[in-house]
Amino acid sequence: MNESSRHRKILQYLSEHTSATVGELVDFLDKSPATIRRDITKLDEGKKLKKVRNGAERIAIELHQNDHALKSLYPKMSDIYNVSENDRIARKAVELCMEKDNVFISEGAATFLMGRYLLSRNIQVYTNYMPLATYLITEDFPHLIILGGQYVKNQNLLVSPDKHKNYQGRYLFCSGDGITEAGLTKSGLLAFMEEKKLVEHVDKIVALIDSDKIGVIGGVLLFSLDELDIVITGKDADPEIITQLKEKNIAVYLV
Repeated sequence: MNESSRHRKILQYLSEHTSATVGELVDFLDKSPATIRRDITKLDEGKKLKKVRNGAERIAIELHQNDHALKSLYPKMSDIYNVSENDRIARKAVELCMEKDNVFISEGAATFLMGRYLLSRNIQVYTNYMPLATYLITEDFPHLIILGGQYVKNQNLLVSPDKHKNYQGRYLFCSGDGITEAGLTKSGLLAFMEEKKLVEHVDKIVALIDSDKIGVIGGVLLFSLDELDIVITGKDADPEIITQLKEKNIAVYLV
């Protein structure tokens, strides 16, 4: 197997598994660890994947590197903490949706990463989060409604004084800075206020949250546990808090 074939197979593996260790790729390709490490280094230099300790991660979204105006709106992948986990959370969130669903998506790392998984789905997306909206527009996603308002540049939000009275959806996908036995907390005041407006327009609230934020108080209480319907987080989440969530009849997905 030549180098280009190995590279293609490594990228194929990452498209299905998000991340891979050197050992996993050794078994997959039946090549030596030294060969796999060289391949990872070359693919990382070509920005085809992200080289990590003892392995590689898929680059979650192609960010139109040559378009500086659009690029400025996207979060940098290097700034997203545990991008691999957030990508798995994003993929699971989209998997929950049925074809022709209407869903509201607010700001956050995992909510932005939902974009790539939405592209092949017939799902109506309502959002005021400009990075996600811009990504979907540039990828010709046809099922998008942007919730209008004043653009707040430092938070990449469209903020409106009005409620969105005519819209209704199955899910609100939202992020948070912590979740405890009290509920989901958030530190960004404008995002907090906008998400509160959206609650009456959805059937269920889905929290997408990093595993290291489980058990952490991260600001003002956004939604109590009684208001949350689903939590998607990583497998390393505090099991005690996960048990408390389940006792409140919250569906929990560990990815």
